[in-house]
Amino acid sequence: YNTTMCKADVTPYWTCVYDELSRQDPIPLPLQRLFLCLVAAAYLPIMFPLTVGHFVGLDDSYFEFDEEHTFNFLTLMSVTTGLSQLQLYVCVSLTAAFFATLVWADITAIERPFRWPKVWETENNACYDDMFCEPSRKDRLIRRPGNTLSNFFYLFSAMIVLTSSYSRAFISEEKTSFILSDATFGTMMLILSISSTVWHGCNAMWSHGVDLWSMDAVIIYLPIRMMSLGVFVTLCKHSWDPIMASHIASAACMLIYAAHILSNGSRWKKKHDQKFWHKHFPFAVRNRLLHSPYVQTKKDDTINSLSLGPIPLYEVYLFALMPVIHNIPSWIMAKKVYESFGSICFARILNISLAVGWAYRMTERWALDACRHIKFFGERMEMAKKNGEHIKSFSWMTLAAVLSPTAVLHYCTGVTLTAAFCHARSVEIIMLQKFLVL
Repeated sequence: YNTTMCKADVTPYWTCVYDELSRQDPIPLPLQRLFLCLVAAAYLPIMFPLTVGHFVGLDDSYFEFDEEHTFNFLTLMSVTTGLSQLQLYVCVSLTAAFFATLVWADITAIERPFRWPKVWETENNACYDDMFCEPSRKDRLIRRPGNTLSNFFYLFSAMIVLTSSYSRAFISEEKTSFILSDATFGTMMLILSISSTVWHGCNAMWSHGVDLWSMDAVIIYLPIRMMSLGVFVTLCKHSWDPIMASHIASAACMLIYAAHILSNGSRWKKKHDQKFWHKHFPFAVRNRLLHSPYVQTKKDDTINSLSLGPIPLYEVYLFALMPVIHNIPSWIMAKKVYESFGSICFARILNISLAVGWAYRMTERWALDACRHIKFFGERMEMAKKNGEHIKSFSWMTLAAVLSPTAVLHYCTGVTLTAAFCHARSVEIIMLQKFLVL
């Protein structure tokens, strides 16, 4: 169990890098503390969307969707996805069956240590150790159970989106739009769930690039979809035929999303071919501190193209604010274009789960490395294992797995993606009803 560091002159693992980051930044300390307080305070509005909505001038008519569907969560999910409760249950069951099979394979491999294909470079732990703090179980099918099994939520969300797309395309009578782009989104989420499971299960180098590529595609889709729905509404308000407007908006959404997937995929493939993350993780905050040997510098008129420049403190603050920034276009579109907020239930779920997961994820090793309790769990796990106390060892391992920052991020963002898709669908249903497409 690695409790040390990766290279000389790099801040040791389990050492919070915020103090060093603060010292090297030119912003005066009082301003730094003010900005930190503002970042924390900025999370409050997204946790209470109804209150904020009324504050910015959204009346009760903006929040009627849930009342029309009895405020029942399963009913709301069925209405927005177009799936019956039985179909939702099947999605959960299939997802559980997949990960149960994975756990069974891991348990049965205890007596014969599992070996991944050599071409996967699973023995190269440099990048993974730079990124994540969950203790590793060597010679096991699932080396890091928390980070691996938490992909359950991504696979479930992918199943929901893909099944919903199929149902709306071939079964439902709803003349809906965005089916092709929704199916592509579901496919990218499926790729994310698989690649992330492989990456965290055995840290195969090929899976890391696929994981980052599909992650980017999943993050950006719903904002593109909401903007494209805004195009549909704008065209309808200018007396366009609703069916034609729907086709134009759907095509625009699909083209923009496909262009992003292809261009971003090319970018990540290039980085993989350059072995960008084979020796360390260049994006890690500790690797971008001024004293780090990994910081991009000129030597003999050349630039280390596989590294990045020193990280400023404002970049960390902006990254921490992503859940807040992500909400701004939605609020503007709700007030200026849709004249409706959609499902307040799903808005609450997606915002709270994203805020909690994102904030806790900032303590991960590649970020601020402030998760000392995971070190404590790992040390107790190894101590119990050496003493032959297998139940204690398993208990400490479970605590480390469940509370791993990346595992918590997976739980929360998996819930966020499902809720965000349902919320986007709730706004779409309202707009289709408004312009008599449904």
